[in-house]
Amino acid sequence: MAIGVFGLQVAYKLKRLEVMSTTNTHGWFGGGINPSIAIYSIVDRIDFSNDTGTANIRGPLSLARTRLSATGNSNYGWFVGGATAGPTPVSTVDRIDFSNDSPTASVRGPLSLARSRGAATGNSNYGWFGGGSIPTPAIVSTVERIDFSNDSATASPRGPLSLARNAPTATANSNYAWFGGGITVTTVDRIDFSNDASTASPRGPLSLARGAIGATGNSNYGWFGGGYTGTPIFTTVDRIDFANDSSAVSVRGPLSLARFYPEATGNSNYGWFGGGTIPGVPVTAVSTVDRIDFSNDSVTASTRGPLSASKGYATSATSGQAKGPAIKLQKAGNYGWFGGGKIGVSVVSTVDRIDFSNDLATAVARGSLSTPAGRFTSSATGNSNYGWFGGGLPGPVSTVDRIDFSNDSSIASVRGPLNAVRYSSASTGNSNYGWFGGGFAPTALATVNRIDFSNDSRTASPRGSLFAARGNLAATGNSNYGWFGGGRGGSPIADVATVYRIDFSNDSATASVRGPLSSARGYLSATANSNYGWFGGGSGFVATVDRIDFSNDSATASVRGPLSAGKALQGSTGNSNYGWFGGGNPASNSIVSRINFSNDSATASTRGPLSAGRYYLTATSNTTR
Repeated sequence: MAIGVFGLQVAYKLKRLEVMSTTNTHGWFGGGINPSIAIYSIVDRIDFSNDTGTANIRGPLSLARTRLSATGNSNYGWFVGGATAGPTPVSTVDRIDFSNDSPTASVRGPLSLARSRGAATGNSNYGWFGGGSIPTPAIVSTVERIDFSNDSATASPRGPLSLARNAPTATANSNYAWFGGGITVTTVDRIDFSNDASTASPRGPLSLARGAIGATGNSNYGWFGGGYTGTPIFTTVDRIDFANDSSAVSVRGPLSLARFYPEATGNSNYGWFGGGTIPGVPVTAVSTVDRIDFSNDSVTASTRGPLSASKGYATSATSGQAKGPAIKLQKAGNYGWFGGGKIGVSVVSTVDRIDFSNDLATAVARGSLSTPAGRFTSSATGNSNYGWFGGGLPGPVSTVDRIDFSNDSSIASVRGPLNAVRYSSASTGNSNYGWFGGGFAPTALATVNRIDFSNDSRTASPRGSLFAARGNLAATGNSNYGWFGGGRGGSPIADVATVYRIDFSNDSATASVRGPLSSARGYLSATANSNYGWFGGGSGFVATVDRIDFSNDSATASVRGPLSAGKALQGSTGNSNYGWFGGGNPASNSIVSRINFSNDSATASTRGPLSAGRYYLTATSNTTR
């Protein structure tokens, strides 16, 4: 069968896609073809925590097919379109229930037109399907949207891509989708989910023209790997920076094997590229699975356990993580690390670890920060693998220490510094970046530095500033924004109640002023889940806890139940269910108060103490947002 622009002789085109589970522990790869054997309806499931084993076969799709596409939210995966033998495009939509994935997938409302070789991605509420080919045959720019809450209805047409294209791929964050490439195409189109009736806007191009790519992403980047454009096939992996998507992509470490039509999925830390096709007579399908480490993506992807069978010709793939402003993308987190501080007049470098599942026990002392003489007034943030502690006294210093959560008995390693010295700053982050804002050096600062977690040996980059200079403030955030609240600033210096918000996707702009805290205070600390931020303690050793509603952050923060004791200069961290506030003054205390986010009008409960009383400490956890 001649494929024209593809320049290859093949018996069939293949395709299977993947989506992600609620806890980001598995990936599902469905459908596909091995030209010498069959078109498949089987669904393979990869266990991300044990990815050296062969993928596990789960319940099949309702229809054997190839060249389909898929997306999902935290509960379900939708596998759409594709082609049966012939190949004949179909409009079929199948839904997999992640919590019960052994039965045959259920048939849902169809696409508005039969098509194959399209691309799919989505957020927590909708899935968007764009490009591909229809039976004529004709290449299309059409985009359709499935409403996950009403998926028995026919998908609705939305605004088109900027050009028709065959075999593109796509990924997304909570606000936008990026559709990249296509045979002979470098164009990347961006769909604005809040205005998806408009034509998609072209952004910075891929590094070379190619289609039949696999793609996945997290909240900040998208990785596009493999593909071909006629005869050449590629191992190339391009990375799009979602916060700067008008620039050309950066080329990262390659896949281990050149192939086209792989498919890809991922969680917040890794991307898995599975299967694919190698040209020849006949063409060869492969079962190879490569894993990209998002925090170290300049190296060649590592080969993991294979799929259950050799399958190829995937047109597009996307992460099935639920991506919405109120959806937590990462795991719940099971530990918190409290580092540095002072005991009386003595400075310490100690790092204590709280086990969230056993928080009545005394915190365990682990390895230390890099400065043997100790450090205090630092600030900290982290992702699910590492914690970064930046700035502080004595000094002040610009030093950034990184704790490896999987090896936390070691001394923290020194990474690239902040771009200037500072102390008493505040920091927050998502899975890919950390933002350090405000502080003193020795006068109050408004500047914000950003650490790129995937390249943290470089000096942090200056970004936009807070609206006004201040130190002794607190910060927290979700996957899209960071809120910096309270602190001390002005002339003469005084406590303030102002809250500033940084937009992570546009962090070169000055932070916007949001609704204030309930009262002016400095020396406080903060934590959050995906919907709210809690700011506790502060000047005068108060026990006050304010809650910011991230969906209505122009309002004054609401006062919730207090901490179990008044304190200032403490550290705080949390997971999706609780927040822990540890140490502080008065009296260099070791008290840890825990807020129950689901019952935050109650007084925080006292948990097991830190290993020693201290203040001017900071904290992070392996919960990222």
